[in-house]
Amino acid sequence: MRATGALLVSTTDFGWGSIGKLRLILDELDGVDILMDDASNTAELAAQVIGGRHRFVHRHGVPAAAALVVNDPVSADRITRSGTPVVYVDSLPYLWTTESEVPAGAAVYCAQRSPAGALPPTSPLRQWADVRWVEPIVPPPRRRRGGAGVVVSVGGLYSHLVSGASDAYLRAVVIPLVDVLLSAGHRIAAVCGNLPVWARTELAARLSGSVRVGPFSAYEFEAALLRADRLFTSPGSTTILQAASVGLPTVLLPPQNLSQILNAEIFGAPGGSIITWPGSVIDRTLVDGLRPSGEDAVLGYVYRQISERSDDPAVRSVLKERFRALAACTGVPDGLSPHLRELGHGGARHVARIVRQTIAPSPVEDSRWPLAHYQPFRAR
Repeated sequence: MRATGALLVSTTDFGWGSIGKLRLILDELDGVDILMDDASNTAELAAQVIGGRHRFVHRHGVPAAAALVVNDPVSADRITRSGTPVVYVDSLPYLWTTESEVPAGAAVYCAQRSPAGALPPTSPLRQWADVRWVEPIVPPPRRRRGGAGVVVSVGGLYSHLVSGASDAYLRAVVIPLVDVLLSAGHRIAAVCGNLPVWARTELAARLSGSVRVGPFSAYEFEAALLRADRLFTSPGSTTILQAASVGLPTVLLPPQNLSQILNAEIFGAPGGSIITWPGSVIDRTLVDGLRPSGEDAVLGYVYRQISERSDDPAVRSVLKERFRALAACTGVPDGLSPHLRELGHGGARHVARIVRQTIAPSPVEDSRWPLAHYQPFRAR
């Protein structure tokens, strides 16, 4: 049944996980006309990652019946002030410690469940009257075929504070990792991510012409994981949950930012294949000390350390040894918690129902999970 009214969509350009979740929710909204938020700088990237399966309308002056905003509190508040009801999706509720990191208001606040034990003590979500806790927003489970080899993924490699840290990360982690995997005789199926030209050139010189290097659409990435035998990835939550949903053995690479530091701890398996930075690069105690000041305070430290310390020969040597240890073993333990599938996989469908209800309200209300009754996920 065709929905009435267009849906305005907006998301942050921090990595690609937010755009990936937007795509999955839109996949559940067949028949809805989609308007990209003109004031957002993610429209071009979203079109590249999402692909052409949705009905985007580009006519100026088309009214929006509701808005779907993913992980972008500034846009959510701007759209709310314009009078359009906002369905807000927060994929990292365990991350935020200051009020500016969540919207001041939204018609509905959807937060993704995780194995995180509790919200931070200063979490602004503690002040919300109600939050709808949804299952992970991941593709519907499909059988993984395997057989293609190793996929390496580094995601979006971007934030407003990243500066030269992304290039430093590629030089210290991704290119040496590919060299080690090739030396150990591994077949590399793809190197996925928003890689700059210089990195694509260097990697292409190492790999056969049949190996794709660079950006994948969301649908292409999903297909690549289904064909893969093993995944080496920076610990973005969307990729982690997607790999877990198809049972893909995963190695977590050193984190690029605060959310990835926490993701490796929250979603990782104790004793599993998790590669951390040496303490001379990222001091975990210092990260905790900076967190009450907000994500940007931590990002400034993390990006500065990656830029300045990751080219240290001692750091490079430690990382290469860790890469070699994993590449040399066939029975390496999975880096992901075996309990992640218990979180569920129906978040996209649940959010889509809320969006349809917001576009065309009916007397039937969707179920809610008041924040006061929040129960963190516990592995059974």
